[in-house]
Amino acid sequence: MTGKESLLEGAQEKVSVAMLAWNFLVLGCTAFGGPPVHFGYFQDRFVEKKQWLTSSRYMELVAMANCLPGPSSTQVAFAIGITQQGVLGGLVSGFAFLIPGAIIMTILGFVSHSLKDQIEDPASEANAVAICASAVGVALVFIAVSGLVKKSVEGAKLASICFGSAAACMMLNPQPAWLNPALIILGGLITAISPVEVKAGAQDSGAKDNHGLSPTVGALIFVAYLLLAAWTIYTAAVDHGWLIPFLTAGMFVWGGGPVVLPMLMTVLTPTWIQSTIFLTGIALAEMMPGPVFNMSCFLGVQLSLASGYPWVAGTMLCWVSLMGPGVVLTFGALPLWGKLRSFSFYSRALPGLNAAAVGLLVSTIFVVYGALEARSPWPAGSRAVALCSFAAIEFGKVSVPITVIVAALAGLCWSYCREHAV
Repeated sequence: MTGKESLLEGAQEKVSVAMLAWNFLVLGCTAFGGPPVHFGYFQDRFVEKKQWLTSSRYMELVAMANCLPGPSSTQVAFAIGITQQGVLGGLVSGFAFLIPGAIIMTILGFVSHSLKDQIEDPASEANAVAICASAVGVALVFIAVSGLVKKSVEGAKLASICFGSAAACMMLNPQPAWLNPALIILGGLITAISPVEVKAGAQDSGAKDNHGLSPTVGALIFVAYLLLAAWTIYTAAVDHGWLIPFLTAGMFVWGGGPVVLPMLMTVLTPTWIQSTIFLTGIALAEMMPGPVFNMSCFLGVQLSLASGYPWVAGTMLCWVSLMGPGVVLTFGALPLWGKLRSFSFYSRALPGLNAAAVGLLVSTIFVVYGALEARSPWPAGSRAVALCSFAAIEFGKVSVPITVIVAALAGLCWSYCREHAV
């Protein structure tokens, strides 16, 4: 056993539930920028600094999450907790990461409901602030994804898998549900058939960690998922209310927020909610720490207040319907995924699986940038804010919250100058 392996194994024994709660609560309050940025934060904190996981093991969790429907960075947060302290650790790490952003988005749901007339004006101060703050998100995505590419992709073959996967994601728009799992499996098959050389110690996928549940229970979870999927398909055909679309998205949509939110928008607007309010919710969710799926809390408040439904129940139902299926599948998938690690075929496939998973994140750079361009009333200014934010965070080491505040102030100044320009 190498010194590094001993260190990792020892670190795993010392990780307590309290440590999981604290570290993920900090990330839940500070992890701005969406899944690609979250993955960068996780890599930096849990792989490089604390060494709870090897880089290869961590990228396995990312690849697994991208094969499941639901919020990928949230699923990885649950999975990291499971590897350290089983089911309890997964619940603690996952909810510590989720809850801060969910509370903030619930509060913002009330605020936006009271300011909906102003928000619907594209030239309003509220919209200008949201757009400039979203530009910071573009910079964060680029920083995080470029860092993962440098750490996980080596050589022409892995680069071809990575950027080929990214190109496929960009060419197929909207993306079919099968695309992400298919690209990851294809990447794994390529290196399983034509293996690549891996640095010594870089592919330590055999680390002994906790899988939480047994493979049998994991398989039963997937059986229950299939039964619920059949019920959801039937209910969606006969129930045209505002709740069932959240469960449908949570059950069947791969690709995270960039795919789920537009899908919800096509169903909910304009029948249940105005498109400008929905777009504002997207901007706010991108500004807030934690997963973009927490926008379900924002929407739950809006939909409940508009329909006279109790807002606490409505918000919780929307949140659980969108988040729940992917989270539960994580607990079922991890022990089954763990069984794969005993096969040499999987060991050869692992570099390709990881490279394809990173490629899926590369494509999000252009998705996020395109969304910003489409929503911004001042595209040139949004690009400038994104570039300056990148320089401030990457080279000036300015904290993300401060960068977001400065960008928001820039949006206010732009709105004021535009209003008084004539």
